[in-house]
Amino acid sequence: PDPQFVLNTHHHGDHTGGNEIFGQKAHILAHENVRGRLLEGTKKPGLPVVTFDDALTVHFNGETVRMLHFPSGHTDGDSVIFFEESNVVHMGDLFFSGKYPFIDLKSGGSVQGYIDNVKTLIGQIPADAKIIPGHGPLSSKPDLEAFHAMLVETSAVVKQAIAAGKTVDQVKAAGLPERYADWGTGFMSEERFIDILFADLSQ
Repeated sequence: PDPQFVLNTHHHGDHTGGNEIFGQKAHILAHENVRGRLLEGTKKPGLPVVTFDDALTVHFNGETVRMLHFPSGHTDGDSVIFFEESNVVHMGDLFFSGKYPFIDLKSGGSVQGYIDNVKTLIGQIPADAKIIPGHGPLSSKPDLEAFHAMLVETSAVVKQAIAAGKTVDQVKAAGLPERYADWGTGFMSEERFIDILFADLSQ
């Protein structure tokens, strides 16, 4: 059967690229900023037809599906999706499991907002929930807690370097803590992640 609902966690093409196809038969749901961001783009694939401000609940196939907006994190239109009966949470790109995340500063994202949102979610997600990251393998709450600890530690390292008058190149030369070496082997290298941390935290 064709899908009836498509839930966009944010506007990036790797998460909305199927809208044009699925939207021919399904209703696309997203935060209102997702629709706005898609309208700004040169391509306008299947736009969300239902948008919301803070929260939206879909009752479907015996499942209560809650979409919650978290502001100024990965982008300004991030939604996290709770499948309540199944005890599954889809975090979109507010979670890159075991890897450094991309934080889209040009689309309303922020480093501190990202960290705060992940901390809030740790307080809301059940201990035994299965967590679907935007990138990476199916994960658990301890994986999310490790991700949050990495965010806090690496941002503190860069903040301290900025306070000491270091340049971004000096921060890259010094590097982030060695235990996170593997975290820079995904979509985001350590250097690119430092660029984002430095750009935002030096404001």
